[in-house]
Amino acid sequence: MQDLMANLPWYAAGAFALGFVVAWLVCGDTEAAAHTSLMQEEERRRRGALRWLWRGYRAYDRGAGWYDRIGWFLGLFKTNAGVAMLVASTGAAATYGAIEIRRNVIEPLKVETAAIAPEPEVRQTRNSTVFAIEGKDKAGRRATFDVVVLNKSFLWVGGSAEDLEKDGVTIPRDQLAAAVLDDEVKNALSDAKEVITVGTASQEGSATEEVARAERRARQAATLVSGAVAAETPIWTLNLGQYRDPCKDCETGGTSWQRPFIVIAVKEADPGTNIGEALTDAMSGKEKLPSPASYSAFALTRFR
Repeated sequence: MQDLMANLPWYAAGAFALGFVVAWLVCGDTEAAAHTSLMQEEERRRRGALRWLWRGYRAYDRGAGWYDRIGWFLGLFKTNAGVAMLVASTGAAATYGAIEIRRNVIEPLKVETAAIAPEPEVRQTRNSTVFAIEGKDKAGRRATFDVVVLNKSFLWVGGSAEDLEKDGVTIPRDQLAAAVLDDEVKNALSDAKEVITVGTASQEGSATEEVARAERRARQAATLVSGAVAAETPIWTLNLGQYRDPCKDCETGGTSWQRPFIVIAVKEADPGTNIGEALTDAMSGKEKLPSPASYSAFALTRFR
């Protein structure tokens, strides 16, 4: 104890020196760490600034490159070669676009609609059904027709080419014209450019006999019609022959296709039209009319 008290100044000096050394070491490490941290932060800032400068330069370089390219491209069109290239490229693009539109849009629609035959316009009168149809001959010339079919209550008498019946009762011959050619039928024929009377025969019986009977019926109908139309109106007879192929989808509510009384008004026709071809085309492919192929003949003959 006496020794501690005697040497206290020295002990205090040693403790102070030791504390100073320890404090210097600890503070020195902290300052070094802080200094290192500051240096790293400064390095990151410099790198960030350099990175943004580099990005800005790259953007400028790209922009300048595109500006130069655009300038060259616009300058190109000031020359004849450039104009020629522009016209050629535009034409090629338009041609390709037109081909694609036709192939992908127009052609599918055309295929889809071409199979749909136009429906005939149907008008009902008191004693007849009128089908308004249109057809073309093989040369593309057009004609329109009104097909007048007496209702199924009016039929040719079976086995006869001179008599017609109504509701199963034979019409007296002196009343025949008035009965089948009423005012509505006459109106349908009044503005006809030409008239065609049709002869048909039912599917029963011999083909030769029925075809001959259909011809006589067409001529008898032409005789009846000749007094109801203007004298200058041409009249034809059409022998369709024997009915052989029933039409399941035909309009049968008011007509019968076995032995009907049919007269056709030619409403309009292009100059030089082959009426027989145009009529065949007009009657074919219609859901409400039997095709001429449903009969055994198609013989068009001038009556007057």
